[in-house]
Amino acid sequence: MQLARLVKSTGLGERAGETFGSFRTRDFSLVWVSANIAMAGRQMEVIAVLWLVLELTGDPLLVGLAGGSALGLAFLSVFAGAVVDRLPRRLLMAGGQFIAAALAFVLMALLLTDGLKVWMIFVIIIGGGAFRTIELPVTNALLIDTVPRERLTNAVAMLGLGQNLTQFVGPIVGGFLYTPLTPAGLFGFIGVFYVIGGVMALMVRTRNITVGGTTPRQVIIGVAAGLRHVWQRKELFMALLIAAMYNVTGFPFTTALMPIFAHDTLMGGVEALGLLNGAMGAGAVLGALVVAGLGNVRRQGWWLVWAVNGGWHGSMILFAVAVMTLPGLLPYGVVLAIAMAIKVLTGIGRSVSLVLVMTLLMGNSDPEYRGRMGGMRVLAIQAHFPASALNGWMVTQIGAPLTALSLGIAGSVAVFLCLLSRRLREA
Repeated sequence: MQLARLVKSTGLGERAGETFGSFRTRDFSLVWVSANIAMAGRQMEVIAVLWLVLELTGDPLLVGLAGGSALGLAFLSVFAGAVVDRLPRRLLMAGGQFIAAALAFVLMALLLTDGLKVWMIFVIIIGGGAFRTIELPVTNALLIDTVPRERLTNAVAMLGLGQNLTQFVGPIVGGFLYTPLTPAGLFGFIGVFYVIGGVMALMVRTRNITVGGTTPRQVIIGVAAGLRHVWQRKELFMALLIAAMYNVTGFPFTTALMPIFAHDTLMGGVEALGLLNGAMGAGAVLGALVVAGLGNVRRQGWWLVWAVNGGWHGSMILFAVAVMTLPGLLPYGVVLAIAMAIKVLTGIGRSVSLVLVMTLLMGNSDPEYRGRMGGMRVLAIQAHFPASALNGWMVTQIGAPLTALSLGIAGSVAVFLCLLSRRLREA
């Protein structure tokens, strides 16, 4: 009773209800569960495919190619977004998951019959990647269709929370199940995940506005209309520009540079890398919960700039300075703890900025353009792949700490300049 009175008097119950308020909507809950079941399956599948290629070939190059093969079709995401605006989104979401399930079952069958060849794995990966170009645009668009505008930020934050959790749990589960289930059994298990996700997507009642047809000419016309829509609404253009910027300057810090920091700078090996990435994951979950609790904030463009520079670029600068100055002054454990604390800040900034970009895109575009906005956001994300190669070259020239420091400073200046746009400041 005393605990109940305390919760009531402090308003904690109401705030918790607001944080998870989007789940009061039936269709939002169905889309959220469907998307995150599929994401969990995807994370397990990545582990299973990469380890299977390593076992079959022992070739690190082929493992790397397997990890990146599906991403080679990411440029199709803009066209996929136009398709999302022209067809029933719940059917597209369900269809994509059923196709993913079929491909997982094909891998299972090939393994059980000893008919699997390495080239077949690549064909299946690329085939699945073609359908997955539509996954993010359709998930985001359908999710936003299910909630009122005042819950838009909360809905996007809750999706981010689920994805952060599945990206953390999925690989662990996949790794632990690979041996006891055998690769064939694990792919069958993953296929069942996709089927469940597809069935839940079919249960969604929300219907989206569809525009135009789906012939190649009509899709191209739709893409052109989407580009005009972005250019005419400068807040959309600036949000996409900032997304591309932090994927060029900030995202490689969490991927390409972090193993180098863990191995060469902190001298901690794979355990240190796991702790650093885990700290960032914890920060991402915390950031999603905070944004979900705040609801629709005003001046989202202003907050986006501060989230990117405070979380991404600011933490890069702090991290670089810390690893350049502290290892000779403090014990290894203390330096690692400080580095992990900075990575929590990175995770918070990453989570908040991703939510705000998507909220700006979906909240300031007309409903019939939401699929194309999601597709353009996917295209902006892909900027980090060539940037990772640039980061690798810079490390060979000036080292990882100076690379992170220089990119953090350059990225901060570039993103702050975006505030010159009045439409972004007022969005």
